[in-house]
Amino acid sequence: MAFDTVCVLRYSRRLSSEKLQNLAALIDFGACANDLFDEKGFSREEYQTTRRLLESAEISGMVDEYLGKLRRLEDRRPTLNGDDQVYHLAQTYRESVIRLSLGTIAATALGNLTIEDGIQATYYQEDLKTLFRIVMLCQIIDDIFDFAKDKEDGLPGFLTAHASPYQALRLTSDAARYYADRRGLPSSPHMFPFRIAMLGISVIANVAIMYGYCRLKWYAFRNWSTWIKEWHASTDTHS
Repeated sequence: MAFDTVCVLRYSRRLSSEKLQNLAALIDFGACANDLFDEKGFSREEYQTTRRLLESAEISGMVDEYLGKLRRLEDRRPTLNGDDQVYHLAQTYRESVIRLSLGTIAATALGNLTIEDGIQATYYQEDLKTLFRIVMLCQIIDDIFDFAKDKEDGLPGFLTAHASPYQALRLTSDAARYYADRRGLPSSPHMFPFRIAMLGISVIANVAIMYGYCRLKWYAFRNWSTWIKEWHASTDTHS
């Protein structure tokens, strides 16, 4: 939907049904590749099916390049439970994966682009730059709600990279403000749909961060309450 909007705003025409099907297969393939590297819920059948669809669309070369770049990023994954520096490494890792995904989709959707051209477009072209920020806000929301699962699986993210959950949330709140900041972004009239989308997602991201703080406070209160009960029980036993 986002890239169909990009095409309409750029060229005053929608993507063809064939192009939309290719994009859908590419996004499904990217999800399969993500499951493969994360070692969670990977379906070899779905992977092979989407791969065959992309080969029939004659973009298998781009898929191979995407997988190679993704593998290099995944091989340099940051560790978990680190300090502020490790947190920023995890943020950079998240950004690099998102830029690679958007760059690959842009190269497929818009034509006459390489994956590297698409990646660079997420830095400098106003529609893709704004779309990148929207997706990063979505990533923050996902990391907050998947915190327990990501920590259990050893996956680096906005909340799992730092040893202190409170510090991780504080840094994530700063990151959310940065991604939602429209200062310095062009204010072209045709960017209105993306600005509205970014505003809505930023509100949801801030609500998710507040939820994260509340959950941490609840866990702290519950642990404190449990400790008090155990202390009283121990005191009664000694008495």
